[in-house]
Amino acid sequence: MIDADNLKAVNDANRHDAGNQMLKLVAKCVETELRHTDVLARYGGDEFVALLPEAPAARALEVAQRIIKAVAGTPVEYEGKRIDISVSIGVASYPDDGRSIDTIQGRADRAMYLAKEQGRNRVVKFTA
Repeated sequence: MIDADNLKAVNDANRHDAGNQMLKLVAKCVETELRHTDVLARYGGDEFVALLPEAPAARALEVAQRIIKAVAGTPVEYEGKRIDISVSIGVASYPDDGRSIDTIQGRADRAMYLAKEQGRNRVVKFTA
């Protein structure tokens, strides 16, 4: 699970066009770090989900760390302003963290919220 940090603040300070640019940029940065067999989808407002089939947890964590760096290194340029952006990522994997997609998604979501609580711009792996 991937959450675009501070989307509401970007929208409030710069209008929704800046927020839309931010979401497009986050998606582009994430896609550059995924394999052609991986799947990226927008899950809701400022959240995305990335499925990495056949990737062990260690590989998923490596990809998540690369995504963090890619997003942080790619600011939004909006009306002459530079807007630094970041994402918070929660990782859960099959079969270690669950045997159904719903369980894994829920645990990745919990890990993502923990990443946000710990200061954003980070990856947290689900732990029981």
